[in-house]
Amino acid sequence: MSIPTPTDRPSRPPRRLLGGFALLVALVGLGLAASALIPASRMTMADSRSAPVPAPVDGDRAYGYLKALCAIGPRPAGSAANARQRAMVADHFRKHGGAVREQPFPATDPVSNAPVAMVNLIGSWFPDRAERVLLGVHYDTRPFPDEDPIPANRKKPFLGANDGASGVALLMEIAHHLADSPTPWGVDLVLFDGEELVYGGGNDQVGDYFLGSKAFARAYAEGKKDKARYAAALVLDMVGDRDLAIDREPYSVEFAPGLVRDVWAVAKALKVPQFRDKLGRAVYDDHLPLNNGGIPAIDIIDFDYRHWHTAKDLPEQCSGASLAQVGKVVTAWLNKPKAQGR
Repeated sequence: MSIPTPTDRPSRPPRRLLGGFALLVALVGLGLAASALIPASRMTMADSRSAPVPAPVDGDRAYGYLKALCAIGPRPAGSAANARQRAMVADHFRKHGGAVREQPFPATDPVSNAPVAMVNLIGSWFPDRAERVLLGVHYDTRPFPDEDPIPANRKKPFLGANDGASGVALLMEIAHHLADSPTPWGVDLVLFDGEELVYGGGNDQVGDYFLGSKAFARAYAEGKKDKARYAAALVLDMVGDRDLAIDREPYSVEFAPGLVRDVWAVAKALKVPQFRDKLGRAVYDDHLPLNNGGIPAIDIIDFDYRHWHTAKDLPEQCSGASLAQVGKVVTAWLNKPKAQGR
């Protein structure tokens, strides 16, 4: 993910973000038609009278997965460690009843210009259901911690405990609960590759963000004849911070307001205080390409993580309790019945 620069930050209230969809297309580079977007009025997911019932998410187990992922080492796109991680998660998904497929796509390293073979990983539960929801994370780590305040640290290994491993670990935990879930939806757990094959910090950055979600969204938009369609997507990013605080992300509010309301209503009903009822900072993340591809998507992210893109993004900065709280909200949202009349 990245931060809007001072020249492209929204200058109006969030519902008028920088000219709306037209600028979003320019930002994420998909070039897809605005008609691909699903109207926000269709994004309400469930009957508000139904009490949310979360799965028994095990935060300690999720944190164990986070540590196991970090034990592999740095996992940048195209690396052997990245492939090891993908194989590990694929086996885990299969073990818990998921049908797994890969979505390969080509890319180029922005520094060496060498080709990079990237792969999105998709685990599907209830594959016969045409109406589906997507839980997405990125599983690559940034090549270097080049936003570290200490220049000497900027070429050290970057483990990405929160920025990368936390989302993957939470999907691995959620996979335990899907086969027996009462969810009315087909569920796809998607790991996006190439979210940040980017070098340098600040204005010196080289490379493009969101390569995996762009490839996924492009394939989805081009496959309109497919029976399966997405009603909604939640992108989970940096959800393991020990001091977790998740605000409503402005682009999510702009492009999928009903979905934001639904998720935060579940959090409120479950009395999960980490989901704060306030507007946070705008973030460019994988939810933007998904919206461009016609999938109403929101970003669930704690962007006030002080170890972002630094060498200190380590497991000890994360918490199983934080992962459990997010998992509780996400699984309760998944388990709610569809709204009446939809």
